Amino acid sequence: MLSPIDNHPSTCAKCCIVREEHSLLTGADRVSAAWYAFPQNGGVMAVYTTGGLSSNDLDHPRELEREAPCRAYLFGYLRIYRGDQRLTLETSRKKGLHILLWFLLNPGKPCSADQFVETLWPEAEPGKAISGFDVNMHALKRLLEPELGPREQSSFIQHHANRVYTFESANMWWTDVADLELLYQRGHACDNIGDIARARFYYRRVSEYVSQGPLLDGESSPWLERYRHRYTLMCSQALTRLMQIDIDCGADEDLLESAYQMLRLDRYNQLANRVIIEASLRNGNPSRARRRLEAYCDAVERDLGVEPPKDFDELRRQLVGTRVPRNRTLRPANLQMR
Repeated sequence: MLSPIDNHPSTCAKCCIVREEHSLLTGADRVSAAWYAFPQNGGVMAVYTTGGLSSNDLDHPRELEREAPCRAYLFGYLRIYRGDQRLTLETSRKKGLHILLWFLLNPGKPCSADQFVETLWPEAEPGKAISGFDVNMHALKRLLEPELGPREQSSFIQHHANRVYTFESANMWWTDVADLELLYQRGHACDNIGDIARARFYYRRVSEYVSQGPLLDGESSPWLERYRHRYTLMCSQALTRLMQIDIDCGADEDLLESAYQMLRLDRYNQLANRVIIEASLRNGNPSRARRRLEAYCDAVERDLGVEPPKDFDELRRQLVGTRVPRNRTLRPANLQMR
């Protein structure tokens, strides 16, 4: 059985940090994560160690969402609530919302006005861009806290020296992106100590975010892509581990559900395609299995420019007796098989 994270976490006792590398990420996208105590999640101290979950990490994730004074939902389309009141975003300045999105995706991380300008106004003249940033920052503060007085400081957006800003969300804000990371970490912590039932629960909750749509669906700004890629990979790892667990448990219906969810993220995923093909065989429908197998192999060759995986040969032999030679000219592969 493969763990979704190959490397064992290493704990820095002084800082109460767990560092772990996600084995399915490579190159610039590889995450070397230092998971702090998640102060942005309703103030809950969720410290992860090699021993599993800490005693302060027992609150149900739904409880964190319910108790947060402010909530932001970034998967699908953007929704923001203060208590039960949904903020009206349609008339808000778009760049101001993008500043807010950056803050929500990077709680507590400092960013200067110049860095915001470089990210959000890359084509604008520097003077006009800084002026636009100031106008949008002011509008954002009013959107989040319309009751602020003329010189009153924001409760969330902190202005530091040298025009540096941070978004301080502790005990006040819940976001679905932070929830996804918390669920993933809890799943891995339980998995790491052999608590498969709880690991399965948390990984399943992670996988539910797949059906909610991409991060900020409809927004095309290039700076968002690395965040989308990160959360897609986290969902993919959770689904991969779920399929492994479901295979071991013989949970065929759950296994198929995970496989179909995986295909929404990665239509070339080898394990998901194999699960679906083998399910058709088990259910006595070899013609459907054959169609799926040939469609998968054709897509891999056509789109990725690589040969289908060799372990699919046994499936082909079961369906057609022998491996049919595939004499096709493949374009140079610039993508790896997933």
